[in-house]
Amino acid sequence: MASYFRNPVISQPGMDHGDPFAMSYLGRYYLYHTGGSGVHLHTSTDLVNWRYEGTVLAPKAECHWAQVDYWAPEVMYSKGTFYMYVSGTKRTAKGGDDALRRLGIARSKSPLGPFEWDEHPLFDEWSIDAHPYRDDNGSLWLFYNIRTEETRYVDGTTGCGNVVEAMSAPDQAVGNQMRVTFPTEPWEGDKKGTWYWNEGPTVLKRRGTYYQMYSGGCYRDETYAIGVATAPSPLGPWTKYPRNPIFTSTSAISGPGHHSVVLGPDGVNLYAVYHGRIPQDAGRKVHIDRLFWVGDHLKILGPTEEEQKVPSGPVYDPQVPHWKATAWVRGTQVEFCGLRLSLADEGYQYLQVSYSCGLVTVYLDQKLKYAGLVNDNGFVPTCDGTIVAITQTSCLDDANVYELALGQNHSWHFGGNSPVDVSLAIKGSARVYADDVLMWEGHSDSFTLVRFITSYGVNEIRVVADSRQATVTDLLVTAMA
Repeated sequence: MASYFRNPVISQPGMDHGDPFAMSYLGRYYLYHTGGSGVHLHTSTDLVNWRYEGTVLAPKAECHWAQVDYWAPEVMYSKGTFYMYVSGTKRTAKGGDDALRRLGIARSKSPLGPFEWDEHPLFDEWSIDAHPYRDDNGSLWLFYNIRTEETRYVDGTTGCGNVVEAMSAPDQAVGNQMRVTFPTEPWEGDKKGTWYWNEGPTVLKRRGTYYQMYSGGCYRDETYAIGVATAPSPLGPWTKYPRNPIFTSTSAISGPGHHSVVLGPDGVNLYAVYHGRIPQDAGRKVHIDRLFWVGDHLKILGPTEEEQKVPSGPVYDPQVPHWKATAWVRGTQVEFCGLRLSLADEGYQYLQVSYSCGLVTVYLDQKLKYAGLVNDNGFVPTCDGTIVAITQTSCLDDANVYELALGQNHSWHFGGNSPVDVSLAIKGSARVYADDVLMWEGHSDSFTLVRFITSYGVNEIRVVADSRQATVTDLLVTAMA
């Protein structure tokens, strides 16, 4: 199989693959996208080579509330059930009835479907673009898009905006709808300023702060782009990044947006999976690019059209005292690193473990289960049921923020013999060394992404504040094959 690829990764001529959502389950990726008369599925093991699996959600009888326009499906797995959040509407002689667009749920016991619609929609209002989010305390939230008088642009022009609501269960909204992002910026409208969008929410969390990435501009053309907003809680208050948009069109890829975020095959690196348009081919095509944390915002390296490496699989170097591991476990308990965790015994659960110099952090189905010291640094999980799709990658992921005075330095030990991929965020003036080799020097008044790749093992990464103070954060060092 080829070790390099070019975007787009899904691009059947004349076909539309808008609003792609990618998730992983048992070592395989599942990608669902918008369809006029059904939701379609592709699968992959590496995010690059995709196989079409067919229609997984089809229309029901004529009397059903969702007959056409199955927009922006997202799927959440919980206790053996796959919940698909997707919008639909009634069919008319001219197409879908826009006034009757509603969000609903379809469910299945397999990510391959078939998914079956629930009888009634989730909300009795115009609503699309649902994004289910599970916080690390176990709470569930649903971010989604509405169109009301309140979501108009600041001059009164029609627009839509994103809201959030707590969920007591994957199919039960609590009813406390709160504003997240509504149209406020010129770039969020179409070319003529006749319509404004804040849609397609995707939510991540870092250092206790919530980041909602959203799409603005018109999905039909090059105005479509991605912005970001932050908040101390899912309920807000949400503040838009002043340098939005963070991801925009190029001459080769137009209108990139409505993305999802997924871990790569190594269980460490983040990828944005988004749609974009390419010259002389109708419809939106699926692209992937690396996603990085950069201090107070995120950065997607793209849109790329040039050749790049296929996402790396796990690389473990036992000489490195830092690693991340993932596995899917099923049973009543699992043991690793001297720890024992109880399992729900309701289908597979997703285990994520981060280890660094004796400290371990453990998540089970995205919920924080343990953070503290362990005596055993070997990841050899055992279970009274089944364990599949184990990954372990040597890496150091440090989200701490370091304020360095003039001449002060901060260093991290890595070690091992494997080549490394290094990224970090720097604000101010600084020099970055890999052992004694100068890899970067510069100055920036805002957080900038610094990245380099070595062909050899690195014992130490060091940052030195140069000519003035510097702020350093978001170090990620990953072993490479």
